[in-house]
Amino acid sequence: MSSEPVVALASAEEVPWKRLSAKAPLAALVPLSGTIGRMLLGALLPTYFAGDRGLPVVLWVIVLSIATLMLAAGLYEVATLSYRVVGAQLEIRSGIFTRTSRFIEAARVQNTEVVQPFVSKLLGLVEVKVETASGGKADGHLRGLTPEDAQALIHTLQAVRREGAAAVLLPGEAAPEERVLSEAHLGGLLLYGATALGLGVLAVVLGALHEITETFHKLLLPWMEAHWEALAAPGMGWVAATVAALVGLFGLWLVSGARAVLRFHGFRLVDTGTHLRAVGGLITRRQVTVRRARVQQVVLDEPLLRRTLGFGSVEVETAGVRTGKESADRAELLVPVVPTARMPELLREFVPELPDAIAALPLQGAHPKALLRARIRAVGLSVLVAAPATWFWGAWGAVAWLLLPAQLLGAWFDWRFQGWLVTEALVVVRQGFWRRRTTVVQRARIQSVRARQGPLERGYGIAHVRIDVAGSHVILPSVGWTEAQSLIDVLPARRPPRHAPPARPPDAWQPEVSAHCPPAPSSR
Repeated sequence: MSSEPVVALASAEEVPWKRLSAKAPLAALVPLSGTIGRMLLGALLPTYFAGDRGLPVVLWVIVLSIATLMLAAGLYEVATLSYRVVGAQLEIRSGIFTRTSRFIEAARVQNTEVVQPFVSKLLGLVEVKVETASGGKADGHLRGLTPEDAQALIHTLQAVRREGAAAVLLPGEAAPEERVLSEAHLGGLLLYGATALGLGVLAVVLGALHEITETFHKLLLPWMEAHWEALAAPGMGWVAATVAALVGLFGLWLVSGARAVLRFHGFRLVDTGTHLRAVGGLITRRQVTVRRARVQQVVLDEPLLRRTLGFGSVEVETAGVRTGKESADRAELLVPVVPTARMPELLREFVPELPDAIAALPLQGAHPKALLRARIRAVGLSVLVAAPATWFWGAWGAVAWLLLPAQLLGAWFDWRFQGWLVTEALVVVRQGFWRRRTTVVQRARIQSVRARQGPLERGYGIAHVRIDVAGSHVILPSVGWTEAQSLIDVLPARRPPRHAPPARPPDAWQPEVSAHCPPAPSSR
C-alpha cells in the first residue's frame, strides 16, 4: 500500500516540528545587539547636554538592565522557535510562556530570500525570509537554519505552490545549467556608488566630520592657527574653499562607493527557468529568488550622470510590500549596473510583452498646461529661498535669485521628457529628465485606478491618474480631466466601463416587472 495518500491526509498533530540549529542564538547575537543598541541610543542623548556630569549611576543601571533583558528575550525566542509545513501552510511557533504562532499560506508567498551574514557564514548557517504581500517586513524570518534545512523548506514551499523544483543554492553558489543575465564588477559598482549620493550618505559624512571636529579640535586648532594667515591672505580664500569642497565631495564619493561595494560585491542575476535569482554582497551575502509570474512592476532608473556614463539600474517589484524610504530599498530585486545597450534585452527578461526598443516607444506627452503649473511651482520655490536670503545677507544673499532661471529651465526639461503609453498588456510611464525613471506596469496586476485634481489643477482642467498595484503605485503625467476619466474606465482592462450599463435582452424587462411589481391601480 502506497504511503503517499497517508502523507497527503496527515493531520497537524502528525507533522513533526523542526527546530533551528543549536548555534542559532550565536548567529542572532550580533544583529539583535545592533537592533537593541539603536533602540536605546536615545537614552544616551542626555549625556550630550549633561556635560562632565554624565548620567546618574541609577539611570545607567536601568538602561543596561533593559538592554540585557531585551537581548535575553530575543535570544530566548530564537532558541525556542520551531516551524513546520502542514498542508498548504507554513506554521512558525515561538516562545514558551507567551507562545506566538504565525500561519503563512504557501500560495501567498511572493519571494524567498536567503541571507548569510558574516557571523552565520562562520557558523555554517543561513537565514531564510519568506515574504508575502501583507506587510513591510518578512512574514517569516527563520534565523539560524542549516543549509540542508533551508533547501528542504524552500523546496517544500515550491512543491505546495506547484512551481516545480527550482534549484536552491547558498549565496555564492552557482549551477552550471543556469543562464547569467547580468553581473556587476568592481569598477561599475564604484561608478554606481559615486552617482548615488543620497541624503543618507550625506548624513553619514556630515556626522563623521562633526565627530572628528569635536574629538580632535585640540589637535586641529594649532594647525589652523599656524596656517590661517596664509589661507586668509587676499586672493587665497577661494583656494581654501575649493580645497574644502573637493575634500568633502571626495568623502561623499568614498562613503557611497564603499556602501555599493558592501551591498553588491559579486552581484549575479541568473535565470533558472521559472524563477529569477540575484545574489551579492561582500560581508553579508544575500540571495533573492523571485518567481517570474509574480513580477508586476519594473522600473528603469537613469539619472543624468549615469546616462552620460552609459548605464542605469533596474528595479523589480512583486507584491511583497517593503517600507524602505528610497524606491531602490523597496524593490525586491535590484540590478545595480546595466549598460544602456543591454537595457531592452534585460527588460524583456522581466516583461516579455515589452517592445524591443523601449526608447523609441510613441509615448504621449504631458498636458501643455502642466508646464504652466510647473513654472508657478518653480517660481514659488525660488522666491521662498531667495527672499529670506536677500533679507538676511544682502548682496550675497541676492545671488540666490539665480535659482529662479535654473528652476524654470529644470521645470521645462522635466515637462518636456515626461510621457506615458497604454498598450494591450502594459502601462509605460516615463518621468523626469535629471533623474529619468521609466516604469512598466502589467495591466493584469493593477489593483485600482484613481484621478486626482488639486485646486490649481482644477482651474486648468487637468488631473493626475494614479495606478495602484499591490505594495506600490505609479502616477501618470498630467492629462486633461476628460482623458483622466476615460483612463479610469479603461484601466484595468478586465473591468467594464463605469458609464456603460450592463446589456440586457429587450424582452427580459417585462416579465421581471410583472413578476415582482404589483399591477398599476385602476383609474376608477
